[in-house]
Amino acid sequence: MNHIGEADLLVRARRALLDVLGALGDHRNAIVVIGAQAIYLHTGGVAVALAETTKDSDLALDPRILGERPLLEDAMRIAGFKLDSRNSQPGAWISADSIPVDLMVPEALAGVGGRRSARVPPHSKHALRRATGLEAAVADHRPMQVGALASEDTRVHTVNVASPAALLVAKLHKLAERCEQRDRLTDKDAHDIYRLLVGVALDELAAALQRLSADPLAGQVTRQALQFLQRLFADGPDGLGSVMAGRAEQGVGDPDVVSASVTAPCPKTCSRPSKRQRAKRFGCDRGQSTRFACYEWHSSKPLLTPLEHVRGRATGRVPRGATRRNDVQQCHGSP
Repeated sequence: MNHIGEADLLVRARRALLDVLGALGDHRNAIVVIGAQAIYLHTGGVAVALAETTKDSDLALDPRILGERPLLEDAMRIAGFKLDSRNSQPGAWISADSIPVDLMVPEALAGVGGRRSARVPPHSKHALRRATGLEAAVADHRPMQVGALASEDTRVHTVNVASPAALLVAKLHKLAERCEQRDRLTDKDAHDIYRLLVGVALDELAAALQRLSADPLAGQVTRQALQFLQRLFADGPDGLGSVMAGRAEQGVGDPDVVSASVTAPCPKTCSRPSKRQRAKRFGCDRGQSTRFACYEWHSSKPLLTPLEHVRGRATGRVPRGATRRNDVQQCHGSP
């Protein structure tokens, strides 16, 4: 994990997350941590130029196992949270330290009535927000220990955290939804996808997406996410998602390398690249390694980028002729 100071925003966001986990302790089994904090829990310490940072905490709740008592709105207020008056959305809470906390329910489980409000009686219609794409999070998660980032805070909670595949599905839905309102797009959301690709074994990610595609609850949103993947990143470095991921590193990293590394279509036939070209292709300097899936170069065999690899494996359509060197291959700038 990147070095952080006591006053850092991420420290405060983690504190708020632990506060809400404590407040909703009686509902712990129904809670799944999602969003940037969940991504950091899976990818902590990965070498990317953009530091870990987030201003909020996001939780998905599974109403199928959510208890009736205590009421969410009562538990949140007792713990010092209040509905965010600056945000008209249901489920938007704010801590005493002014950190936003979003409580959300997958659209498929959010009940009837209300465009944004999740209807999970007896809990208030203002307590939870419905969101498409979170179905994968309640279908695929595992318990993890979540601790504080401030040295004086010794709290540790064990809580369900969405899997990397579920987080990718949620991020893709978020990006696709916000494409309709470009002023709501944030480059960091696309860079979070890049962070997942660098920090998670790609074959494991693809296999999980394949399982989720067949899941009764998460199947539809997962298949939609794979379509969004194609739409947002298929144009290589010029695709909207690729551009956003690279732009997030403006001034701190190498935007061109990030954009090319997320996904850049390889021509059907290509000559053997130089060490410099291979290094740039995989977003690493010569002599450095990164956990990207690599394919041997042959004069007529395609080289897949990480998202092409994930999408191909998840849908069962890996391009013919691609020769996999290893499931998760380190790129050292040598053949």
